[in-house]
Amino acid sequence: MIVKKIFSILFLGVFLICCAQKNKKTAPAAITAETAEMSNDSQVIAKFVKANPDHPKTPALKSKLLQMILPKEDIEAKPKVEPLTKNKLAKDIKRDVKDGVNDKNKQAARVLNHLFSNDPNKSEAYIQIVNKSKCNLVVKFSGRQFYNLDVKAKSKNFILIDKGNYKMTTKVCDSQYDSSKIINKDITITLNAK
Repeated sequence: MIVKKIFSILFLGVFLICCAQKNKKTAPAAITAETAEMSNDSQVIAKFVKANPDHPKTPALKSKLLQMILPKEDIEAKPKVEPLTKNKLAKDIKRDVKDGVNDKNKQAARVLNHLFSNDPNKSEAYIQIVNKSKCNLVVKFSGRQFYNLDVKAKSKNFILIDKGNYKMTTKVCDSQYDSSKIINKDITITLNAK
């Protein structure tokens, strides 16, 4: 009889311990910002972003997550190059002159002189960059001469450069854009992060 009581108590104790372990939920280990930054696992980054939407590193981690999930060709900057007409160019310059500052006005005067010049042997070309992305750009032209052009988000800007071969580089919202261009006429280049 004592053996039965001891056996019953042991059985009951083991049963309670087993039930307690099944009902006990293990709390997931907290993912730190450093862990998420160092990780190449999209689930780890997504868990951190979901758990910490207001963390200062969340935007960078969202960008990293998008780069990991989306195919590479979808996040590259996709330019659209089209020739300019004189009417469109004049209209864009007039709007820029109206809103511009002194340096912009001087540059606009050079561009207007370039535009209305009938000289077929012009040594300069007008380049207009249209930035449809939500990020500010610094477009760099490397060739015989070097030029930098700042273009604000959802805006456009222009530059007069010497005709020739140029390597054009910029970052459009963390997507690298590199292109070799033969600049021999006035053009518009539209950049957008997709």
